[in-house]
Amino acid sequence: MNTRVLRTEVRRSIAPWATLAILVVAFGFLYSFSGPWTKAPLAWDEHWTHAAEWSRFLLVFLWPIAIGAGVIQGMRDSRSGTAELMATMPRPAWHRAAKLAGALGGLLVLGYLLIFAVGAVQAALNGGFFTFGWLPIVVVGVLGMLAGAWIGLGIGRLLPHPLTAPAVAVATFVAVILFQLGGSTGSVVRGFVPYNVSLLSPAIGVVRDPFATTAGRMDLGQVVWLAGLAATGFLLLAARSKRAKGLAVVPALVAAAIALPVLPGSTAEAEVADPNATEMVCDGPVCVPRMLEAELPRLAGPGKEALRLLGTLPDAPVKVAVLDRRLGYDEVPPRAADTVYVDLVDWSIRSVLNSDDMTRTLVAGGGTPTCYTLHGVDRTFMDELTARSITSSWFLGEWGMAGNSWLSEDTKNEVARKWETFRALPPDVQRTRIIAQRQAGLTCQGNQLDILLGGAR
Repeated sequence: MNTRVLRTEVRRSIAPWATLAILVVAFGFLYSFSGPWTKAPLAWDEHWTHAAEWSRFLLVFLWPIAIGAGVIQGMRDSRSGTAELMATMPRPAWHRAAKLAGALGGLLVLGYLLIFAVGAVQAALNGGFFTFGWLPIVVVGVLGMLAGAWIGLGIGRLLPHPLTAPAVAVATFVAVILFQLGGSTGSVVRGFVPYNVSLLSPAIGVVRDPFATTAGRMDLGQVVWLAGLAATGFLLLAARSKRAKGLAVVPALVAAAIALPVLPGSTAEAEVADPNATEMVCDGPVCVPRMLEAELPRLAGPGKEALRLLGTLPDAPVKVAVLDRRLGYDEVPPRAADTVYVDLVDWSIRSVLNSDDMTRTLVAGGGTPTCYTLHGVDRTFMDELTARSITSSWFLGEWGMAGNSWLSEDTKNEVARKWETFRALPPDVQRTRIIAQRQAGLTCQGNQLDILLGGAR
């Protein structure tokens, strides 16, 4: 197929308008709505892998457009009344099918790659983390767009009715949404379809873990399935006889039979840690995952100061380490006597910009994280928050509640009064209770505020 024929087919087809539609929808979504795709460390223009993942997420909206455009284009001969005429031409049917499939599929793929490229270029200009982990994610997305366009062409040729395009597009959108929700943790329709079946959709869910990437078996299974689906679409487009149309579904069926056993059966199997992203980079005793290396300069100073202050305690921590994974909704943060763990994915910590406030955050609780999950906060959470504020103020020698601006003034005043109660204790008693409160933070046993105040509340 020469380029002149392909350019002619592009001009005669719906391909430019379909490509424009996916670009408008994609960039309209990314730039018009606020969500995790706009916020570090998960922003779509933060790192190369995130650009690839959010581009795949957008297939929730883009895949129905690609399939719908394919259906409209596949009905071209029927709409123009030339279907019988074209069937009598001596040239093989797959020649014309290849021109049409190449024009529509090729332009939609270029549009999809442009969406990824915009995010990747911004990440590169901003010094974002680079790893080739984005490559398989993009390859599956490209195959998804191609398979969508080609299966749409085949359906349009098979069912040339004015209602086919909108019906297929809406059905695809509903199916993709159900597949995505059916495989999402915490979804009300979780289990609606088996998890491996939900992965037959090329769209992925909302990106939640900046350190995770897609598993190799997930990529492989989706490549096999989408390649088979694309082959079925092309054969339906080129088929002239009923027998050929019947046999056209074989590649998709075979691909599904091969892919389903390969595809992961759970989220834990589908999402794996990217070893390049989780490799630790250190400045002395302060370490961050390579994915967040840009955060090291602002964390190193406060981290070293926090270790100096905590060093006055027995069995003091000797290093500061940023977590290399996102905590689950019901997961208590990890803790260790020799390490101050920091969760920079947690916005309440990531939003602390002042170095003094960061030091205050790190020494809170005697260098221990909260004993509560996002889901498990109860009435005693305020006691712990008060105890952590008292501890950090004791280390720094002045009262402060950095990072707790969401509290009301009355609550802040009440916490400040408890600080005054603690500060009135003899220095040796204060130190003893700070040590005991740190032990409680390491074991999550006991009420930390009661330990500090000795019941004087």
